[in-house]
This record gives sequence, structure tokens and C-alpha cells, in this order.
Amino acid sequence: MKNIFLKSIVAFTTLVTFTSCEDPETEVAPFKPVVFKENFNPDLLGEDEYLNYNGWKSFAEIGTVEWTEQDDEGNGYIQFTTFSSGTGNPVNVAWAITPAINLDNSQNEVLTFKSAAEFVTDAGNKLEVYISTNFDGNNVLAATWTPITANIAGLATNLPSGSPDGTLNVDSGEVDLSSYTGTIHIAFKATGSSTNSNLDGSLRVDDVKIYDKTL
Repeated sequence: MKNIFLKSIVAFTTLVTFTSCEDPETEVAPFKPVVFKENFNPDLLGEDEYLNYNGWKSFAEIGTVEWTEQDDEGNGYIQFTTFSSGTGNPVNVAWAITPAINLDNSQNEVLTFKSAAEFVTDAGNKLEVYISTNFDGNNVLAATWTPITANIAGLATNLPSGSPDGTLNVDSGEVDLSSYTGTIHIAFKATGSSTNSNLDGSLRVDDVKIYDKTL
């Protein structure tokens, strides 16, 4: 009886150990090939530095504030905020754009990402997501950008029913990209203000993935 009890304890401990050590980056089922994945490795990020990471494009359309790299206790992500920026820009618009992503070797692709909004109290302080098939990697405003409909953190976006406003972590859900082929870029566009305290909240993005949902 004692041996049976000990074996049960060992089996339970082993199950808990393997479950708790599961890599969250492999939660997209192993039967769904990943086309693109970026979880912003904190070991490669420069805290509070403007985005200059692994082929991503940073661009300030209006004002001088750009997306920054962040490491919160080992969790890397990118963030846009005008809080204490000291720039005096009444309007700030900044883009964070993925490297080129080739969809020719996959099908039934879906995009997922996570976003967060902290101290966002006005709909003008917002995060938008776009896709382009003709961005050349440099000239952001010369490209054609199509809005992406997804669950996005903030007051002016498509929040899940019952979600609180202000501080919010949101899973985008699966965004269908199956109609696209060739090279694409995904862009995260943030709007805020360095002079209006109602528009200086923090907008964050993490865990950007595109994977083949064929199986």
C-alpha cells in the first residue's frame, strides 16, 4: 500500500512539473507551423530605448516620440507612451512595423498578438493595427495600409464583452490572413499627446505570431 501511495505522489509531481514548465510559446499546436513569431526576447532588448529590434521598423509620423523596447521582470514587449516624454508635441503618432513576412510557403494563415493599455482614459489615445503588401521597408507613408479588425486594448477598439477600460491585457483572437500572398508587413500604429495628460497612457504589444491553420 505504501509503495502504491509513493508511486502516486511521484506521478502527480511529475505531471505538475511538466505542466508548469510548458513553454507558452509552443501553445500554438505543434501541428500548426509558425510562419512568424516575435515575443521580444528580453536579453536582446534595450530598456526604454527606441525600437531597434530584430528587423522591426520604428517611425514617428507626427512628433518625435517612438515605440520603445521594454523588459518587465524578464517579460519583453514594446511600448508607446508620451508620459514624461518632455517633447511638448500636442500630437504624437508612431509606428512599429514587423520585418517582411513571406506567406508563399503557407496557407490559411492567421495572425495573433497581445496588447495592453494602461492609464488610457480617452479614445484618442489609441492603438491601431494594419497590414501592407507593398511596404518597401523604409517609406511608411508611401505604402498602402489596410486596417486589421481584432480585439485591441484601449477605449476606442473592439474589446471583448465585459472587459474593463483603462488597464487591460487583450488577446487579439485569430485574424484571418488567408487571402494574402507574397510579402506582407504588420504595423502597430499608436496615437497620443505629450501636452495633453488625457492622452499620455501606455500602449503595449507582445507575442506577435502568424501561423498556418491548415491542420
